[in-house]
Amino acid sequence: MLARLGWMIHKDLVTEWRARRAWPAMLLLGIVVAALFSLQADLAPSEKHAVASSLLWVAIFFAGMVAIERSFAAERDEGCWDALLLYPIPPGLIYLAKLLANVVALGVLQCVLIPLFAVLADVPLAVHPWALILVAALGNLGIAAVGTLLSALSAGLRQRGSLLVLLVLPLAVPVLLAASEATRLAGEDSLGAAWWQWVQLLAAFALAFSVAGTLLIDVAVED
Repeated sequence: MLARLGWMIHKDLVTEWRARRAWPAMLLLGIVVAALFSLQADLAPSEKHAVASSLLWVAIFFAGMVAIERSFAAERDEGCWDALLLYPIPPGLIYLAKLLANVVALGVLQCVLIPLFAVLADVPLAVHPWALILVAALGNLGIAAVGTLLSALSAGLRQRGSLLVLLVLPLAVPVLLAASEATRLAGEDSLGAAWWQWVQLLAAFALAFSVAGTLLIDVAVED
């Protein structure tokens, strides 16, 4: 199962690398949104920490939806979905492969946006790099988990891109809130009990969404 999971992730990443359909648009949108937010945030230094982390995660969310929307849409548009379902693997494994590929996409996006946002907004986000990496990983997992499941539900619909954002955003609000608060506290060098509570909440949502997606993918992929 692990070998099959690895090959499916490899397939998605190699396909995106060759076609370059989602990642360039995702990175461009993220850079534009981060630049606009940073230039418009004319605040006092003491207020920038409270706003910068929230704007960062909003930029990550909306830019990341470009790649997540293509998770299952590419398979259906190219007529590969029926063949994929014939593989000797459970649908839950397909979901996990798409989920981890989206986590990688969001990680690439964050490697660009976090340094860019820190420079443009003049906010030291990486005061504790390990804390920022932990928050980024859990936030990626939470956004990708709910986004991948709803991408499977909306893959066969027209106007699925705008619809997917509207479907994912209400469910992703707890993840965005927890991630932005944990990022803010880490940037302010406040790794106390409050920070750990936000990290635990973020981990709980990421785990819950991942398990729910694995169990509900059978319903999502039915015609």
